[in-house]
Amino acid sequence: MRRETNYDEVFDAQEQFRLLLDCMARPGKINVLPDMDILPPAGINKGGTLIALSLFNADVSFCSLADNSDEITAYLALNTGATVAEVNTADYIFLNGHQNPDLIDSAKHGNLSYPDESATLIIDVNKIATEPFLNAIKLVLKGPGIETETVVFVEGINPQLLEAIKELNLEFPLGIDLMITDNQNNLICIPRSNRFVYSTIN
Repeated sequence: MRRETNYDEVFDAQEQFRLLLDCMARPGKINVLPDMDILPPAGINKGGTLIALSLFNADVSFCSLADNSDEITAYLALNTGATVAEVNTADYIFLNGHQNPDLIDSAKHGNLSYPDESATLIIDVNKIATEPFLNAIKLVLKGPGIETETVVFVEGINPQLLEAIKELNLEFPLGIDLMITDNQNNLICIPRSNRFVYSTIN
């Protein structure tokens, strides 16, 4: 299992953390994570890996439900020191966009006393863009951080997974936060405070 030695846990993490904060503050805005010399295992792209490297520490728990989850779990635990957990207790959950929504049925989505005790989903997809393209899913976002609405296009995510996320987020402040990364290190965030609708581009 590879130990990443080219990643600076101070300077690199700070740069990526600022990008993440910007994406959370401006839902649907595309930021590009740096193309760093890291080699994550199959089943997780560089963008998702950089999120983990910038956010995770020994106080954080995570679960990988993605393809090749055993190797991903070992890699992330080695390089971040984060705790491996079951899906129902994990702070962060890794998925591939094509996966079955049933996998997140038991994800933490907070309670009225502690709504912040919820999970964040980190989902790998094929492509994120601001312009429509064939076979993309159009996401229209509204809510805090958006003046009117934000439109973004995503390829490689199961519509049923999006529907499951919408259901989990119906009763704000309960719900889950969403981070989506693609193969070009593009990143968007959809906090649980935002609402979205989706449709398919044919």
